[in-house]
Amino acid sequence: METLLERVLRIETLQAIATLNVDFCHYLDYNKVDELVDLFTEDASYSHGPRKSRGRDEIRKIFSGRQATGVRTSRHLQTGLKITLLNQQCAEGTSVCLTFACDGAPPVSPATPFLVADFIDQYQYGADGRWRISKRHIERIFTAPTNSGPVGLETNKS
Repeated sequence: METLLERVLRIETLQAIATLNVDFCHYLDYNKVDELVDLFTEDASYSHGPRKSRGRDEIRKIFSGRQATGVRTSRHLQTGLKITLLNQQCAEGTSVCLTFACDGAPPVSPATPFLVADFIDQYQYGADGRWRISKRHIERIFTAPTNSGPVGLETNKS
């Protein structure tokens, strides 16, 4: 049986990981690259289809490159977060992300879903007292006809 302290720590951990996921979508949608990259561990693995990145420098290149192509409007709506605590420093999670995206400034019309994907994650608790993403794999489930693949592959966007 869990003690009160163990329950509080578990709840704090689950909330911290949920906030980490909210921050990911927010920073991505508002082009806050530095804040976004800081959500990952130094040696994080980040993959989306055939695009694979390792470490913060490679992850930064993806999102800096996305930002450098011009005005990009996107909104990522994440739901269904399921977290499994493995121990006090490691956790796993899955969630579903619905993305609307378009090259250009808002308002965008029509509002057509661009991608529905599963996020398959591993999280790590750091010495600094923060949870971060140590591994994120994006598995495409539904794609719009205009979605040619993950950002960072030639001229593709997502």
